[in-house]
Amino acid sequence: MSAFLGDIVQNTIGKVVERIADKYLPSSVGEKEREEMRNESRRLALEEYRAAVSAIEGARGLAWKESEGAPPWTKVLTVTHRPAWSLLMLAVFLWTILAPYAGFPSFEMTEAHKDIMQTVIIFYFGGRSVEKVTDALWGNR
Repeated sequence: MSAFLGDIVQNTIGKVVERIADKYLPSSVGEKEREEMRNESRRLALEEYRAAVSAIEGARGLAWKESEGAPPWTKVLTVTHRPAWSLLMLAVFLWTILAPYAGFPSFEMTEAHKDIMQTVIIFYFGGRSVEKVTDALWGNR
């Protein structure tokens, strides 16, 4: 277990278990039994974490295996769809600003259009940032 995961299990799960133990276990339960409960809770949390990671890795492996026989253009889409949407949104945004100065027709964007553009851009950059942080923390690269 990595130090980061150990901290999560120790600090987060441990605190939750202690609060539950304090609330629901009778005061007659000794410190030894409470510690056994904490240890078992940590073990179960770690098992759940490993099962979740395994399921994600299995899904990725299955998706990779299924994509092996796919046409090349579908493989291109899997890596370019997010940047393509972001570049398209950026182009639309720039068009609304620069078109009047260049003598091209302009269009008014509604609030819904602005919200969609912001959402696409936020998800692209936010998603990439989360991916990079998790890769750095867990050393996937």
